[in-house]
Amino acid sequence: MIAPTFLTDARVQLHYAIQGIAAVGIAFAEIQPDSSQITSHWQPALAAFVGQPLRGAQLMYAALAPTSLTSLILDEQQQAIASFPLTGKTLSELLDWHQTTLGEFGFMSEKLAMPDYPDDFPLHPIAHGAPFGGTAEARRQAIAGYFAHSRLLLQSVVSAQAGASPLHIWPHHFDMATLITLTGNRKTTRTIGVGLSPGDQTYDQPYWYVSPWPYPTIENLPALSAGHWHTSGWVGAILAAEAVGEPASESTQQVIRTFLDEAVEMCHIILEAAVYQ
Repeated sequence: MIAPTFLTDARVQLHYAIQGIAAVGIAFAEIQPDSSQITSHWQPALAAFVGQPLRGAQLMYAALAPTSLTSLILDEQQQAIASFPLTGKTLSELLDWHQTTLGEFGFMSEKLAMPDYPDDFPLHPIAHGAPFGGTAEARRQAIAGYFAHSRLLLQSVVSAQAGASPLHIWPHHFDMATLITLTGNRKTTRTIGVGLSPGDQTYDQPYWYVSPWPYPTIENLPALSAGHWHTSGWVGAILAAEAVGEPASESTQQVIRTFLDEAVEMCHIILEAAVYQ
């Protein structure tokens, strides 16, 4: 097993690579009320991130195979009909390839560009024209494993929780998450975000999180049987990858499942009773 803290460069490169899917979604997918046209999901059969349906002359999908670092165009049956290995290529070349290839299949030509994000998007030479590549395939495969082995765990949360949104991979933070919207007569909308992050500026490793909104006061947060409460800048229960071991193992899966179920239940209680900051 590759140590979770050794995955940073591979993770950030994949974060940039998945922007191809986001850019295509902005241009060609049907606009959704929650802006999820820019999202993707993990497709086990392809071991790939697959974007939302693109509606042009024919139904197609943009995708990314992370282990081989290859962008794909899929047909209506989600079979690959075009591919673009990214090693040695730039972000600009990736976006141009999507535009040109989809244009060949009848999509109206649009200049694709990176989505606009706040300043918390990770820094990397790729943003300034450096090519993709230089990281071991095994590290990209390890990151893909966190998404693959977390998908069913998070999907079980979606199935069990009334008001849970579909599971999406959001390109801004590269996290796979659902948002549970609580019902009731409160004036403030109350939600619980539940997901997997492959790592970010706060935690330089994959982690699972459960975060209530509005954020509660941090005094007297209930004790967790696994993980801890993050309280700097935002509030949420966190379970870091280095604390649980290989994500494919049955014992690790059970620890993650228990963490998610326990933290979601605690957040329900917190949002019912908390005095907000």
